Amino acid sequence: INTEPASLIPKGTKVVRLHNHTIFLYEINEPSSVNIARLIIPSISYGISKKIMISASFQFSNNPFNPTPNFGFNGFKIYSKQRLISTDKKKYHTRVSSFIKYGNHGKWNLPNYKFITNNYDLDFQDTGVEVGLIATQLVNKLAISVTSGFGIISNTTADGAYDDKNFNSIHNSISAGYLLFPRKYKSYKQTNFNIYLEYLTSTILSKNYPFRYNKFMSTFAPGIQFIIMSRSRLDFSYKIRGNEMPNEFIMKLTYIIY
Repeated sequence: INTEPASLIPKGTKVVRLHNHTIFLYEINEPSSVNIARLIIPSISYGISKKIMISASFQFSNNPFNPTPNFGFNGFKIYSKQRLISTDKKKYHTRVSSFIKYGNHGKWNLPNYKFITNNYDLDFQDTGVEVGLIATQLVNKLAISVTSGFGIISNTTADGAYDDKNFNSIHNSISAGYLLFPRKYKSYKQTNFNIYLEYLTSTILSKNYPFRYNKFMSTFAPGIQFIIMSRSRLDFSYKIRGNEMPNEFIMKLTYIIY
């Protein structure tokens, strides 16, 4: 739910998604701030070929550091995944893919745009590029994905209020999903119910980096997923962050256009 699998969408297929993120700040960043950051992220993905897919997403958010009600465009992300290895057997498959991600966030909103001031994340609040590998293994009803990526993060802000040193980082994650229902397949119209548990880490590699950041960050993210009519997905996940950083609730709706 929170990380991409190694599988690609088929050639010529379009996938539209709508993400809704709620970050519970608990007023830990600024005493006068509101205690919730809200993000809405629509995205579209397209299968260029059986070996390459691309996606683009756009972010709309509030500014939790401004007491005046506000909501607006706050950045974009471009993502591409490339298939390297694909093997298939009955109830068993292996996928390995590479990826490249570019995120550009925060320069269109009000100045203090970082939702979590001691954290960095290319998916919703920072600017930079990341490259890496994803491996996914499916065995019967259990799927496990491992992701490792190298990122270059830029912290230049709209008003120059923050230390703007660039720094290098590495991101690792392991995700496990298990199909609970149906116990036996009778039709593609059956609704699938999956449970997930994901563990994500980020480590700053550079010696010089903004002092407010934690060098190591970790997140546990349990979740559930419904696959409806084999072409729609409804995901729910709760990110539990370490180092006293705020937690987050995520809801995603996905629809496949063949």
